[in-house]
Amino acid sequence: MLGTTVPEPIKSDGRVSVCSAGLDVDLGLVRIYPLARSGVANRWNTYRVPVENSPKDSRRESFKLKADRHGSAFEQINREFVQVGHMKPAQRADALKKYIVGSIAEANRKLMSLAIIQPQFGELDFSYNPESPDSPELKLFDIGEPPKDGSKRFPFIPRLHFDDEDGHHHLQVRDWGGYEWMRKYPDRYRELPKCLHLSDDSSLLIGNFNQHRNTWLIISVLNGIRNDVPTLFDLTEASA
Repeated sequence: MLGTTVPEPIKSDGRVSVCSAGLDVDLGLVRIYPLARSGVANRWNTYRVPVENSPKDSRRESFKLKADRHGSAFEQINREFVQVGHMKPAQRADALKKYIVGSIAEANRKLMSLAIIQPQFGELDFSYNPESPDSPELKLFDIGEPPKDGSKRFPFIPRLHFDDEDGHHHLQVRDWGGYEWMRKYPDRYRELPKCLHLSDDSSLLIGNFNQHRNTWLIISVLNGIRNDVPTLFDLTEASA
């Protein structure tokens, strides 16, 4: 498992779900969704889980849990994840190097929907969201029904500036851990780079949208894969 996005409501049935992305030894990078918020797999752990192709998503990397069918208890299906191991820091760079591309443009040319990039980082800034229930404008003007879940629940949406081999980008960060930080510490949202352990040595796991495949977002920040030497954070995470 490499990353999980902030929970978002499913428009078709109202469930709130997350999307997780990881590495399969045979299939390469894969995404599994929708998943319940409870019991989600942890980053760098390895799991055995039954999946099948998603009838609503033709991207080759996209799968769904076999347990997510009519009559399923959605809050229980994450129990299908059975942990079988952990990817050690020393293994990560070699395991993921074939999925690193030089740019988003290259990922588009290769018809990838998941990729890893190692760009030159700029500023992480925030776009203001007046629809948030924590927005002063919403409280002042009572702008409609505030969202209860998802990224629009937050008054500030993080976006990262960076340059890859083909140009400049400004992508939304959808890492669930980052949004949990902002939920717990709303007045410290500008400390998000520290929470994400974002540095010049970081890499980005990115994914595109099913309906807009040239539009991308940041699923998670990965550390310790730009070279064979693990970062201090990865060593700490492995021993936790």
